Amino acid sequence: MTTGESVSSDDKDITTSNSITSMESAAQQRKRRLMELRARVKNSGVNERVDEGNMSTSEDAPKLKFRSYDPTATTLGAKVESKDLFAIDKLIEDQLADTENKSVVEEVSIATLAPRKVDWDLKRDIADRMAKLERRTERAIAELIRQRLAADKTVDVATVVNSGAYIAIETDD
Repeated sequence: MTTGESVSSDDKDITTSNSITSMESAAQQRKRRLMELRARVKNSGVNERVDEGNMSTSEDAPKLKFRSYDPTATTLGAKVESKDLFAIDKLIEDQLADTENKSVVEEVSIATLAPRKVDWDLKRDIADRMAKLERRTERAIAELIRQRLAADKTVDVATVVNSGAYIAIETDD
């Protein structure tokens, strides 16, 4: 059995050596094919360049456009139309006029720079509503005073107003 095992390991070595040689031969064939391909590409590139040179002299060559001069004229001059340079000045002036600062610059004051209270943004947001409510409140108070005066016709309006002012002064002290 030991001889059988040794024979099988020898067979493996022989098959691996055969596979290595077949791999090496495949690699050499690939290299040969690549070299042939490179040679074909190199030779075809030279032929194409020769063909391009022949084509440029043929009648199919693109016609040249001379935009700024006439090659047959004895004096070469500018054929380009002159542009209106003042149009650019007008465009620049319009842009400068648009960029002028039209916003009102707020004056820097201590109130602007001082730290604000936590609820300042809430007060700012409801300021319009509060102004409307204050106007309605003043109208309602005035209406209530008119109703009291109408119910109590014997009292003079001046004394009621003065008494209201007197009460306000006392509450301030």
